[in-house]
Order: sequence, then C-alpha cells, then structure tokens
Amino acid sequence: MLQKRICIIDDDPIYKLITKKLIQKTKLYSETIEFNNGNEAMIYFEATSDLPDILLLDIEMPEMDGWEFLDEFCKLEKRINKESMVYIASSSIAIEDKLKAEKYECVKEFLSKPINLDKLQKIAE
Repeated sequence: MLQKRICIIDDDPIYKLITKKLIQKTKLYSETIEFNNGNEAMIYFEATSDLPDILLLDIEMPEMDGWEFLDEFCKLEKRINKESMVYIASSSIAIEDKLKAEKYECVKEFLSKPINLDKLQKIAE
C-alpha cells in the first residue's frame, strides 16, 4: 500500500506534537508536514504546488483561520488539478461549524479533537 502524506495545520503545539506521535505510531504515513496557521500553509502550497494527500485543519487560528484557508485551498486545488482530503480537526462542538464544513467540496469530515489512533488509521485507508 502506498503511504500517504499528511499535513497538520494548527496553532496548538501540544496538539501537533501528540498528533505527530500518533501518526508515527500508525506507520501509514510517509511524511508529516505542519504549519501554525492557514497563511503559512497557503504560502507553501502556492509556491510548491505540493499538496499532501490528507490535511488535518483547525478552524480557530491566528492570521488565517480554517475557513479562510478552505476558501483559498479549494481554489488552489482546482487551479493545479490535484485533490487532497481535508479533515477539519476542531475542538468546536458548534453545529454551525459542522454545517459550514459540509458546504466545502474538499472537506471529507469534521473530526472532534483530540484525534485518536483509530481515526488516523481510518483516514489513511
């Protein structure tokens, strides 16, 4: 099975550290890249056209939040004709956020933090 590349976009260093450790445990991902906010990620993706297979995206972040990132990212996917699977990973329990996430074509699922080993394995499949 071809290993997938995963990207974490989140401003919480502890969440990123724990999630990276879980990703390593699964041995299902070939590479993990991370960004502190949507702006950092967009600058990288636009410069390289190098989109990972899977993104774990937080909503509440400084500079460019998850929603602003999704607006730009969906356009970029169309422009370079490559798709990634975006999973919103949020501590938000607001139904409005879940409904808003469903409006984005590139969003596969809304996941509640913390992400566990089972979720990471399901996503990899």
